[in-house]
Amino acid sequence: MQPEASHSTVPPALSWIPVRGDSMWPSLRSGDLAGVEPLAREPRPGEVVLARFDHALVLHRVKRCDAGVLALRGDNSPAEDPPLPPSRVLGLVRRVQRSGVVLEEGWDSGPSRLGRWRVAVKWRLAALLGRGGRS
Repeated sequence: MQPEASHSTVPPALSWIPVRGDSMWPSLRSGDLAGVEPLAREPRPGEVVLARFDHALVLHRVKRCDAGVLALRGDNSPAEDPPLPPSRVLGLVRRVQRSGVVLEEGWDSGPSRLGRWRVAVKWRLAALLGRGGRS
């Protein structure tokens, strides 16, 4: 159990959302908890947000904001997500809990070639092994 003082910088409105998958690796890793603050303004390009799609909640990066529509994309995803109105964005990822340690800075390394390569190899290996590509 961590001492109470370690939580002094965490705002009370923070929600911890479990991370699954590797579309945002290495910034967000499967098993992390993303600390999401409620949205107080329209998100900006480059920020990582929690958004509600019809099929799921998604933690992805804002790529563009055009005419009241947002374009989101996972750092390692091959394509952008379907366009989304800003009202479907629930919050901004402000910190990450990884292996029991809260990271307030330095967790967002952004898109990387290594991340895209890692995901491509994982999907190809899964296809070769007959496991589809999602786990």
